[in-house]
Amino acid sequence: MQMVILAGGKGERLKPITDTRPKPMIIVAGKTIMERLIEAGYREGIRRFVVVTGYMSDLLSKHVGEIAERLGVEVETVRQKEEKGSGDALLTASSRISEESIVVYGDLLIDDSVIKKVVSSRAPLIVGVRHKEPWNYGVIVERSGEAVKIIEKPDPSEVKGETLVNAGIYVLSPDMVRHVEKIQESPRGEIELTDLVEILHREGRGLKVMSIDSSEWMDIGRPWDVLEANKRVIEKIHEKTVLGEVEGSVTIKGPVYIGRGARVKGHTYIEGPVYIDEGAQVGPNAYIRPFTYIGKNAVVGFSVEVKASVVFEGAKMPHLSYVGDSVICEKVNLGAGTIIANFRFDEQPVKVWVKGSRISSGRVKLGAFIGGYVKTGVNSSILPGVKIGAYSIIYPGVVVSKDVEYGGVVKSSI
Repeated sequence: MQMVILAGGKGERLKPITDTRPKPMIIVAGKTIMERLIEAGYREGIRRFVVVTGYMSDLLSKHVGEIAERLGVEVETVRQKEEKGSGDALLTASSRISEESIVVYGDLLIDDSVIKKVVSSRAPLIVGVRHKEPWNYGVIVERSGEAVKIIEKPDPSEVKGETLVNAGIYVLSPDMVRHVEKIQESPRGEIELTDLVEILHREGRGLKVMSIDSSEWMDIGRPWDVLEANKRVIEKIHEKTVLGEVEGSVTIKGPVYIGRGARVKGHTYIEGPVYIDEGAQVGPNAYIRPFTYIGKNAVVGFSVEVKASVVFEGAKMPHLSYVGDSVICEKVNLGAGTIIANFRFDEQPVKVWVKGSRISSGRVKLGAFIGGYVKTGVNSSILPGVKIGAYSIIYPGVVVSKDVEYGGVVKSSI
């Protein structure tokens, strides 16, 4: 059995996080989504992988090559010429599929238990998961345990309560994959892999539906999903592991992982669960609160408080800042006194602009999403739900209440 990972999408809904990296390279507690998928397959005996790339193909291919070398597995990358849907992505890989394959979308956080169940089944199938927002996914129509068709993003008035949706995981034979050629373009001009379900059912080769629990699966499709994904993994830390250096006056409460080469300086207070990655520098006098991930070689300095946030590699917040419920991407530099607010005065869920629509995150506590290489000046303030595009510059003393586009320069409050 081999694994085919469809990873060519641009991740527009995840901007500004995807300004500088493809979706599968988003970090979840020390590992990228791609690493987690390949490692899950590896643990179940899979040694051959095919990854379909597209957006930032060279960067993703290099990353995949590093994973393959570390694990000693065969990983072949193929590039999707244009983004024409998941069906087109699978069609791009079809000539490399020579055996029964697990086909999985490259933006999913999946428990190892799911891959184990799928590998053990050894039968053509589609995985479904019950979801409270089925209108955001493809709803599986089943009959006697077999998938009949998938209704893509139905009208909310037509579905109520938790409904079985497509989890983006299939087991298909090479012959079934070739049936993708029969799929007609959708009104959006895409070849939708979900249409394969109905084609196979009509030909008497329907896919068995395997249902999994929602706690075993997560689609990382919106910026705040990165926070939830990290929380899901970090809350599984159950003990204190210190591989780096911790000075004597540091207080650690609860389960905390501190990686090799990391250094936690004096009078820092850490409340677990927390994951501090290799080479990170924390303190002195920092306060790290539960469900925080601090990335490789990141700096969280003097009198900085970080709460339930994700800090990517090489980011720096050297002094006197507050970061709450936020995603701070790689190489960001927060000037002294930068404050990221995470709570509205009216105590309502924070809304965020996603692909031209302002939608509720469903979270009362939510900070900002700051793209890679952003710089903020001293005493700048960023309000809840704001997105700042990569390579932007925020001048000193500025209050940012609106989104900032890629490469923006903000000299006065907006």
